[in-house]
Amino acid sequence: MKKLLLVLSSLVVTSSASTIAVSCSTKAEKQNIDSIERFLTIILHSKENDQEPWTNDELEAELVNQKVDEAGGISVKASDEIKEGTITNKQQSIVFTGNGTSKNGYKYTGSITLIYNFGGNKPAPKKKISQQELATTITALQSFLDTIYFKSENAVRSTFVPNANIPGTPAEGLVFKTITVTILDSTQPTDPSIPKLTKFEISGTIGIKNNDDGYYEFEDEVTEEDKKFTCQGTIVDAVIIEDTVITEATKSINDWIKNEKFSDYNDFHDKLLTQQKEILANEQIAIDSITDSGITENETNIDSIYWTNQVSVNLKPNVGYEFSKEVIESEQYKIKTEIEILKIQSNPLKWHVLTSKGNKYIEPQFIQFDKNVNTTSKIQKEYLSNQQITNEWNQDNDKLQQKEFVKSLNIFTGDDKDKKISESVNSYYFTNTTAFNYGSDASESLFKVDEVLFFDKTQENLNNNIESVLGQTKSIDEFVSSSNALTRTTIENTQNTSYYAVFLTKNSNGTYKAANRTLNVLLQEIAVVD
Repeated sequence: MKKLLLVLSSLVVTSSASTIAVSCSTKAEKQNIDSIERFLTIILHSKENDQEPWTNDELEAELVNQKVDEAGGISVKASDEIKEGTITNKQQSIVFTGNGTSKNGYKYTGSITLIYNFGGNKPAPKKKISQQELATTITALQSFLDTIYFKSENAVRSTFVPNANIPGTPAEGLVFKTITVTILDSTQPTDPSIPKLTKFEISGTIGIKNNDDGYYEFEDEVTEEDKKFTCQGTIVDAVIIEDTVITEATKSINDWIKNEKFSDYNDFHDKLLTQQKEILANEQIAIDSITDSGITENETNIDSIYWTNQVSVNLKPNVGYEFSKEVIESEQYKIKTEIEILKIQSNPLKWHVLTSKGNKYIEPQFIQFDKNVNTTSKIQKEYLSNQQITNEWNQDNDKLQQKEFVKSLNIFTGDDKDKKISESVNSYYFTNTTAFNYGSDASESLFKVDEVLFFDKTQENLNNNIESVLGQTKSIDEFVSSSNALTRTTIENTQNTSYYAVFLTKNSNGTYKAANRTLNVLLQEIAVVD
């Protein structure tokens, strides 16, 4: 209440000042009472006994007490009709009338009607549960039982009890009201590797959870018959899967991998999931998940056109089977292996394309190998180094070598050319780059990148086209015509566009030899101002 007095006192002071300011005029201006609607509302709802309505005398006295105006300045007409409120149990309509005129010192004129909400908040309306929701709940329960198998009769009896939540997708607020579990027939297979199945039946009625009847209720048309249900499920005596089964599965997967070549990780992933029944050839197990563990470099595989990709394949028991304790403790069901892929799909290498005066400079020296971002970048760099396609900038004076390289591009001109070159080699687009044999002595063992084949990732026969050029020696025209590849001269879209790239080095007879692997690159343009 003290806070309320402070708020209102500021209003009174302002109003008084206004009255004093115009007192020299022949006609005093009064404020309309709707200008203090907010303060009147605060007073209305600060009533100590919020279970009772206001009376006229009580409210007028409170207005004087709060110094809104002097006695007689504001008349109040509180309605005797108490209605049900929208959000509260009760509400009362009250009219405030300002009695100020040019002939008195009252502050306000006009009138305003406000609503006083009291009597406590109304409880939220109960949620109605329909016949359709009951039917859907029962259908979903049976669908759940069709896909889930219980390990024992005890598990069934502890799950299906009165007031327990209904499995599946029940309507909100519903539980088992009454329920009975009945064990039905069972099948005992002659083959010990096949699990024993026992059918059971649950029947009873569906109701509203105890203590929730204040929040939920059935619609009037719902009958007791609508609440009844009967469903069936299955108990499985699980067969234990021993380690020999996992060993055989691991061998089967690895044998299949050896006889397959994959265009990329997703190709492997999809084929393994699709063909798992034929590959595993065992009804006891299935594939639970497949994980890409990243690219690695295998020195024995350095001349292959394929990248080595580590993968993890997790097995799971099928319904009616369980892994043995030994298999679980040793995590034998987690198979770690490797595959060979033609293309790396993830984490493309960022390749900056410098643009100046309408020219594009698509130089491999602007490819960034950020080993701190991902291991894929590191592995691709190692491959290029091992194949002598690239090397580090001069360890003694890398900036000098970089300046000579930029100078050779003839991007910068003018008297301040050297300054511009110095600034460029300190730019971010030289970070984590390599020399790609720039400035190295002529040697047949070095692979100097004289041209690049770019493959649009959306082109038809992409995998065959890439594979057809890797490690081959041809003329540029032959490479392009046979693979639909783009070159640094013909490529147009170089802004935030990803390609598969194959490096070419020029032979003494004018032909070109292609590197034996493709890289995943992302071209990004950088405008350079001369």
